[in-house]
Amino acid sequence: MCGIAGQLAIGRDRRIDMAEVRAMVATIVHRGPDDDGFFEDRTGRAGLGMRRLSIIDVAGGKQPIGNEDDSVVCVFNGEIYNFQRLRAELEAKGHVFRTSTDTEVIVHLYEEEGTACVNRLRGMFAFALWDQRAERLLIARDRLGKKPLYYEESRGTLSFASEIHALYVLGGRRREIDLAALDLYLTYSYVPAPHSIFTTIRKLPPGHVLIAENGSTRIERYWSLAPQSAWGASRQELVRALRTKLEEAVAIRLVSDVPLGSFLSGGTDSSTVVALMSRASAKPVRTFSIGFDYEPMSELPHARVIAERYRTDHHEFRVSADAAAILPAVVRHFGEPFGDSSALPTWYVSEAARRHVTVVLNGDGGDELFGGYAWYRTGLMLDRAASLAPRWLIGLALQLPLSSGGRARRWAERLAMDPPARFASLRRFLDPSWKRRLYSSELLQRIDSLADRYLVELYQAGFDDVLSRMQHVDLMSYLPEDLLVKVDRMTMAHSLEARSPLLDHELLELSTRIPAELKVGPAGTKLLLREAVADLFPVGFLDRPKMGFSVPLARWLRGELRTECERKLLGGALADRRWFDAATLRQIVEQHMSAKRDWSAQLWNLLMLAEWLEAYDVAVSA
Repeated sequence: MCGIAGQLAIGRDRRIDMAEVRAMVATIVHRGPDDDGFFEDRTGRAGLGMRRLSIIDVAGGKQPIGNEDDSVVCVFNGEIYNFQRLRAELEAKGHVFRTSTDTEVIVHLYEEEGTACVNRLRGMFAFALWDQRAERLLIARDRLGKKPLYYEESRGTLSFASEIHALYVLGGRRREIDLAALDLYLTYSYVPAPHSIFTTIRKLPPGHVLIAENGSTRIERYWSLAPQSAWGASRQELVRALRTKLEEAVAIRLVSDVPLGSFLSGGTDSSTVVALMSRASAKPVRTFSIGFDYEPMSELPHARVIAERYRTDHHEFRVSADAAAILPAVVRHFGEPFGDSSALPTWYVSEAARRHVTVVLNGDGGDELFGGYAWYRTGLMLDRAASLAPRWLIGLALQLPLSSGGRARRWAERLAMDPPARFASLRRFLDPSWKRRLYSSELLQRIDSLADRYLVELYQAGFDDVLSRMQHVDLMSYLPEDLLVKVDRMTMAHSLEARSPLLDHELLELSTRIPAELKVGPAGTKLLLREAVADLFPVGFLDRPKMGFSVPLARWLRGELRTECERKLLGGALADRRWFDAATLRQIVEQHMSAKRDWSAQLWNLLMLAEWLEAYDVAVSA
């Protein structure tokens, strides 16, 4: 696991500045505290840099790593889980290896297959590879975006780095806040790829490569989640195939030359990972759980059940509202506005785990693959209701005033929508009617309909049934742009590597073959997954309602965080921007503080925006 950075002079008559490469690398030491490494092409047109967190071949895996004559050089962030099989294949073809790392496999695989080498890699990765003979730079990001990559083209130079704030150290670049990206953030709590909060900085989307050669750059998609043929065999065979793939996905992620453990929330997904790890490990698995002082939102008792059943080396930690003290540090590690409040417990559990291990597995992806979210059931119910409810009844409900019939009115509004817009309405935190009240007239004039189109376009991407469409939206948006960003930044802030077995792309592709009725139905969610792993757990353990990894945010904002929230939302850097109508913003704050309405998600997004403006002292045109 590493952090990478680099530059390429686009024009042949230009040269890069290695001092800038070194400055970028210096900002991401936390991603790789063990070592650094640099490469400069003999022509002065390309430079690579990295920080290393040593996981595989601790002694010999120093990067950058080249081929036999160093004509191809690579810096790499991530893990390739099928590297041993690929290495054996490449050695049989005559390639000579100098290390035991997975990084070197990428170099030789590129020699054989060129830019198509990414299709053979099973794992999480962001890498940059310089081919000196072809004068080609290849930058690639894994299929689901577990590892990040930002880039910026300015003054004839392409610069890239694992984290956005590494690009902030580059001088002479005028940056403007992208107001369409700001609108996306306030709508969904994150800024999705390819956008960033700045107009000039972009994110390489998951499943894409950037190729720079012959004086130009281009972005190409190499993988997409496409509908698979339905499972043709029996349900029992599907259950067996799923269990086998789950066991394999966990087993291949246990390869490590440093201590390894697992997050354990007590939910189905992380509990499944811990159970399968325990069965595959000779020693007790180290497990790490987080809870809250507010017991109704704590899953610690359920995590203990699994820890005791599998006799893990278990560690528990609690989070309280004094977490406000870490907000500036959290915001700096994200580098741009990010509004998922579960970043706070993820920070703390990562900090605690790093005292004991260098690698952790987690249960990310189970909800997206197997249909675990409550909004899937809501979406299916709305879709069914929309097909049955008379138009006149929906029209009548739409006439109800919000003050007296607000809930019925909102349901009617969703029933009147087409399916893509209906699901998008379930997934946003700020709907168009409130934007028209909250946004200043100037901001409204300067944003476009990007936020409204974003999820709608993903929903329309080729799947037949409603559940598969909803899952596809989350797999292409919420998962890579929120959940994986949160886990990457908060674990890497503590130099901790996180691996996600349930997001193995082969397991993902198998999950698309599971019929919708075997995922979500009257009996609950994740139906087939629960059947495949039922023997791992006590009777009734998997029947609990899903809790999620949430914090008691509404209580915190009305309590310990109230002063901080009111001060930063009603004054300071946020007010100076004049993006929002002051009276409406004050109304939202007052409604929440008096418990008339829960605005916690929206207020947290605004608070994180204010913290970001202060943390980076953003002096740009807006």
